[in-house]
Amino acid sequence: MISLRQLIFLCLLFMFQVAVFGWIEWRWGARRIEWRKVLLADLIAVLFFALVVRRAAGYLNGWTGIYGPWPAAIGSWPLPVRLVLYLLVADFGAYWMHRLVHLKPLWRVHRWHHSPTHMYWLAGSRTSILQQAIFNLPYIFASPILGVSPFWLANALFFFYATTNGWMHLNVNWRLRGLDWILVTPQSHHIHHSDDPLHYGSNFGVLLSVWDRMFRTFTSPKDLSPDTLRFGIGEKVPVARLAIGL
Repeated sequence: MISLRQLIFLCLLFMFQVAVFGWIEWRWGARRIEWRKVLLADLIAVLFFALVVRRAAGYLNGWTGIYGPWPAAIGSWPLPVRLVLYLLVADFGAYWMHRLVHLKPLWRVHRWHHSPTHMYWLAGSRTSILQQAIFNLPYIFASPILGVSPFWLANALFFFYATTNGWMHLNVNWRLRGLDWILVTPQSHHIHHSDDPLHYGSNFGVLLSVWDRMFRTFTSPKDLSPDTLRFGIGEKVPVARLAIGL
């Protein structure tokens, strides 16, 4: 069961995102969202993630998680250095895990995340149990780098990654061309969600876009208008199968 402290933290995080991302999309929204059709399903997905997915994926990772054989000397490095190294290693692994679940044998694990036909900050909350278990692996592998760390760091990282997920799905018309060279931006990630076959296999980055550029999977949004993109998976699958990843 989720503890009261965890529940309060998750509620505060969600309210923060509603306030910040909701205001940003109200001010700079790129596409009209039909809230009556999408909001309830996405709120249920958020609850499902908080109450079921995190716990179930954690249980599976108890059997599948592998900690990296990092040298003990890393533990003596300053925390900021270890944190940067952790973020780089974990994000590199997340890029490859993301590419992996787009291969045909594992696509069913990830397709719930691509099922929304809309794109806004809450659309990225659809995460199947098996997808979460797979995506946890690079972070588990990199976790010994952090070693002994302040008690607040785990919550800070969860906040950071939850905010990053909302950020990359934001419904905005910003042109952030310089930032695209380093970070995953909403416009570059929306291309990843596009149902256009020309965009399949593009923009797998989670935090950094440098991996896409390094391995030639980057599609630049500079010549695309947000209005031209359409989203969804074009197939009907029972919600229970989508949510589990089967």
